[in-house]
Amino acid sequence: MIDQTGVHREALADAPSASSAVSPLPAHISSVNPWCRIADFGVLGLWIVAVSLAISYHEKWADEGQAWLIARDLDLGAIWFHELRYEGSPGLWHTILWVAQHVFHARYGAISFLGASFAFAGIVVLLFLSPFPRPIRWLMAFSYFFVYQYAVIARPYVLFPLFCLLAARQFRDLRRPQLFALALVPLANLTAHGSLVALGLGLPYAIRFLKRWSHHDGKTRKWFAISVAGIALMYIFLFLALRPPPDVEVLYQPLRTAAVIAQRSLSSVVGALVDNTWLSLAVFCIFAGWCFLRRALTSFLLPVALLVGLYGYANGAVYHQGVIFIAMITGLAIAWPSEQERCSLNTSGVWSYRLVVATLALTLCYQVSNAAVAIRNEIKLPYSGAEDMAKYLAPLVAQGKVIDGNQYGMVAINAYFDHNIFANWPHAYYHHSVSEYSPQQVVDQLRARAADYIVIQYFDAFDERLFQKEMGVMADWGYPLDHFSDGYLLTKTGYCHCDIYMVFKKQFP
Repeated sequence: MIDQTGVHREALADAPSASSAVSPLPAHISSVNPWCRIADFGVLGLWIVAVSLAISYHEKWADEGQAWLIARDLDLGAIWFHELRYEGSPGLWHTILWVAQHVFHARYGAISFLGASFAFAGIVVLLFLSPFPRPIRWLMAFSYFFVYQYAVIARPYVLFPLFCLLAARQFRDLRRPQLFALALVPLANLTAHGSLVALGLGLPYAIRFLKRWSHHDGKTRKWFAISVAGIALMYIFLFLALRPPPDVEVLYQPLRTAAVIAQRSLSSVVGALVDNTWLSLAVFCIFAGWCFLRRALTSFLLPVALLVGLYGYANGAVYHQGVIFIAMITGLAIAWPSEQERCSLNTSGVWSYRLVVATLALTLCYQVSNAAVAIRNEIKLPYSGAEDMAKYLAPLVAQGKVIDGNQYGMVAINAYFDHNIFANWPHAYYHHSVSEYSPQQVVDQLRARAADYIVIQYFDAFDERLFQKEMGVMADWGYPLDHFSDGYLLTKTGYCHCDIYMVFKKQFP
């Protein structure tokens, strides 16, 4: 029997909605042409070359340094039950960095290769276990978020593709709910975005399982109940551990109007796809329509909606748009038909399938071109001025000069030293508390302390008037510019912020 989508109802019942949906290996893997397998490994090798090349030129920025310093200077108890409340993120990445430093004695330079190793694991899952056609998988491996933003930049998002694709693979299997629950645990403990995606996948899975309750045996039902209880306890733990304290900085940011939230939400979807409003909306609608036809719309739409809401309401940045893109890929992977199901499509079903494949391919081609531009810019331009500034300050630190630093960006410099080099900081990492770092308090202290050197970060789209104003303020304090370290937070085809560091030397009479 065939429904309006042109797909056999029996096939759909066994696809995203049945307990017998997953075989040990996807159909496209069970009988692979040896030359195709060689091509897969060739793509994997080229991915390693591209990422390694970009890493060799990459200057690490503040968000990379902050997690490293927290893991270096705090024990796990203090990380999980105190500092993460100010970070607003679960601590899986911090825990990984803590183990790397305290067990394996890794140095700061290792963070990039550690992040790339996790990204590499995600690409392995993509190339060898995901359900997409081989050309789609190859393009996806070299798309902007997979080969650059979430591979070269060592942040927790390097684990996002790995955990999402594993969860998508396990989503189809209703016979082993405990394995799906285990797939959600690391995702939920990765970032706030991961917690939302895990929730957005867990709810549709639970609904599907309950709808087929009578088809499951007692043992499977028992594992489902245990899994639900375990996931619920995990979220309760995360809520209690991460509930924001009253002095956290984010609570003191100005409220956003509904219009601003709507505009930011739309821009997050546009940035996740092809950077054109109408084309991106068309792409999104085609993806959502295909998932609707495949009876997997909720598992596509709910994670994306939760992430878009977070981006619109919270302080989302362009480098967070990739989690929305990967959430879309996860939803498509869940809805994607097996080889047997594709063979059973009627004419309208075949054309629907071709449309979504073509749309996905064109979207990925656009993002591959973005990745090429970003890697080229990584080679040509400094991503951050922190590394150059750290090198300049090293002899001054050795001489015992008194150096003060202004606000969050100093963590990118501190990470290159084995101790806190800024005399006006109580610790090497940045504590996001208004009671400790109120902007006016910091300015007053910098002016009153009269340190030998003051380091300031310029983190904004470049504005000549504003830049010269800051230079003038420091000159009025008696601190002329001593050294300038250029930097650009690179995005798809340009940069979102300058990441400039300047050190000013006290002018003695």
